[in-house]
Amino acid sequence: MVVDEVQDIGVQQLRFLAAISGGRANALLFAGDLGQRIFQQPFSWKALGVGICGRSRTLNINYRTSHQIRSQADRLLGPEVSDVDGNVETRRGTVSVFNGPQPVIRSFGSAAEESRAVGQWLEQCSADGVLPHVIGVFVRSEEELPRARIAVLAAGLQERVMEGDITTEEGFVSVTTMHLAKGMEFRVVAVMACDDEVIPSGGAHRVRRR
Repeated sequence: MVVDEVQDIGVQQLRFLAAISGGRANALLFAGDLGQRIFQQPFSWKALGVGICGRSRTLNINYRTSHQIRSQADRLLGPEVSDVDGNVETRRGTVSVFNGPQPVIRSFGSAAEESRAVGQWLEQCSADGVLPHVIGVFVRSEEELPRARIAVLAAGLQERVMEGDITTEEGFVSVTTMHLAKGMEFRVVAVMACDDEVIPSGGAHRVRRR
């Protein structure tokens, strides 16, 4: 049995898989990336009877992300990521098989300035022939969604907040949280509201979300 995206697996799900395996050796093959964990809090796999320490292998070739985007993303994480059982994944030596535009990082003095600037950029993208449904605007949580919507409207475009149905719609710019956007692909993307205490989420922010 092959199980993908295991960095987001939960305790009950792992127990279920362990039961299906029936204690047979090599019955399960897990694929995932500790650096992409966004849904589940870490817990001990070993304590649930699933031991992978010393039996894992890191794949270093990235076929999906350009060298430029991957290099920027790698700056957000340390050179190594570990779990509670002591399994360590190193980010050293990872390569991408293709190049792309260099991500542009800008900071602003206020949320209003940011929305205006992103709106101008989206307007330029539209003028260059980029269709709305291949544009994504992402924020950390639902609290920041209004900032993204203001930016899209400032560009003279229509926006659609993606919620349960993770699908794009022709004529609409997709606005959603980073978590829901995971695994999707767009031609151009703006990541907004990367404020202190938002990324990473601060303690007060987490309390409000409970």
